Amino acid sequence: MIIDGGAILIKQLELLTQEKLADFHNGRMIDAYLYFGVHLDQDATVFTVWAPDVKKVTVVCSDAGELQEERFDMQMHPLDNSVWQVSIPKRMVDVRYEYEITAADGEILRKSDPYAQRGEMRPKTRSVVSENSRHVWSDSTLHQKKNIATNHYEKPMTIYELHIGTWKRNDKGEFLSYRELADELLPYIKELGFTHIEILPITEHPLDESWGYQTTGFFAPTIRYGTADDLKYLVEQCAENGIGLFLDWVPGHFCVDDHALACFNGTYLYEEARPERRTNPDWGTLNFDVQKGEVVSFILSSAHYWLSEFKFDGLRMDALVNLLFIPNRPERPHNDEGADFLRNLTTSLKQHYPDAILIAEDAWHYPDVTKDVKDGGVGFHYKWNFGWMRDTQDYMQLPPSERPDAHKKINFAMIYYYNDRFISTFSHDEFVHGRGSLLNKFPGTIEEKFHQLRLLLGFWITFPGKKLLFMGQEFGQFEEWKFQPELEWYLLKEPKHLQMATFTKELLAFYKSEKALYELDDRREGFTWLDANNHEQSVASFIRRGFLPQDECVVVCNFSDRDYAEFTVGVPAEGDYEQVFCTAHKMYGGGTEATETVCRSTDIPADEQTHSIKVELPAFAMCVWKPKRERGEAK
Repeated sequence: MIIDGGAILIKQLELLTQEKLADFHNGRMIDAYLYFGVHLDQDATVFTVWAPDVKKVTVVCSDAGELQEERFDMQMHPLDNSVWQVSIPKRMVDVRYEYEITAADGEILRKSDPYAQRGEMRPKTRSVVSENSRHVWSDSTLHQKKNIATNHYEKPMTIYELHIGTWKRNDKGEFLSYRELADELLPYIKELGFTHIEILPITEHPLDESWGYQTTGFFAPTIRYGTADDLKYLVEQCAENGIGLFLDWVPGHFCVDDHALACFNGTYLYEEARPERRTNPDWGTLNFDVQKGEVVSFILSSAHYWLSEFKFDGLRMDALVNLLFIPNRPERPHNDEGADFLRNLTTSLKQHYPDAILIAEDAWHYPDVTKDVKDGGVGFHYKWNFGWMRDTQDYMQLPPSERPDAHKKINFAMIYYYNDRFISTFSHDEFVHGRGSLLNKFPGTIEEKFHQLRLLLGFWITFPGKKLLFMGQEFGQFEEWKFQPELEWYLLKEPKHLQMATFTKELLAFYKSEKALYELDDRREGFTWLDANNHEQSVASFIRRGFLPQDECVVVCNFSDRDYAEFTVGVPAEGDYEQVFCTAHKMYGGGTEATETVCRSTDIPADEQTHSIKVELPAFAMCVWKPKRERGEAK
């Protein structure tokens, strides 16, 4: 049944002034979500959409039961014929709607609202009028958030990367809601000792298996897990528990589905104008046209929306390679247009949200991604260190007998490390499409796999850079992430996996207790190789330093399958050195007994140090040594 709606034209949209419209068209608007989309205004519902060069736009509405459909013709804004709007004299909360657009060639299109703040549950695709938020941010929450962000370069940061839909399900096998997730996840995160959570994209998307990276709703938290206020509850609970929360967000490309942004007005409106740069064959997505002011305002406003409305502690930005490098060009020339857009984005976000942390996905060889824009950089705080991750994994996948010939993969990262600020990642991309779980990447018996997993995580935690680990790897998930209903939690009933979870907890606690492992992450004085080139024995050793000399740590990693009974390590000073951590400890599943281990240095130089110690170094083990403190000495 179709009812001809009693719509009235907005005579003058009070906030969408000529000045605001100019900002929108010129790519300077950062809060377009306040002016476009649907808004409840006392006893009216106001719709506004940008749809240039079309003949007609109609809002088509229906209730949840779809028993009737109402149509409301929109009119051009009196100051701008590319903007269409209508005010309907009733509050239409929970009403489903879409725009029916008559294109210039007469084609009739049905489109969801680009600025919608709520969508239907997939496979349905319409937008939904949502009630105004009732959530009030407490002073306590805002204060906690500021504490989490303060001085983050010199603080420990361990990020748990999470896909909400497959971390855990309820007893019926259904998704946890944002609220249920908060109640289940946060005790787990606190018990393990992670400092931050990063959630894979929750912007609305049609296909579960896209993991959220093929977005259709850039202002809508996916309804799969609940409402916007439910999400705000999750954010608030993270803050109240002292846990930072990052959102994985996609600024450069969007989903090709017909109901959304693709060919929105019958032409390439949001898409890149140049056909050779428009599509991403590998991902099946479309690139934004970041030379078009209205599109820039759209993307800027999306980033501001998530930080302003939901108070996320930062954004991790995906797929920057198609902004920093010209798409579909195998020689990978720099894309100055995309880089300038990102500089504009990071500058804007830092100006308005100085406590927000901005993280770039790997950007290949693009220089100065984390340098300030005023100094010629792109303006991010951190960059994922994919080079280190892949080199390290490639090395660890080799049989021990072949590792000596590939030893440079272990030490190469320090050649470029101080060019940017890095996060050492073991991210979701590495555990899909046949790549195996972290545990299953290693050669050898199941015992040897666990030894090597502990070694790898020990190397990860002591190597410079902040840390990120994908869910499930903390207890030795056996299968790769195949978008199964949930992680293999039943494995925690098995001793080896339970020991692995205990190890991860102890490792993260050790990391947070040792200032040398994080205070000088981005400074050359925080790291010194002792022996980077011991390929014959497959050993890498180095010193980590904090601000105070007494915090110095000597780290030795044995990547071979051989025990070294008396391994010589150079140390910088005379005295007793105690082993403060070893991945081969018996309590974790190794063979080293839980007894105090102390070595007295000699004045025999080694590794370009004035003194040395001889230590027992088990196969597949990472061990850390420190100058022994006198009883009662302050740490």
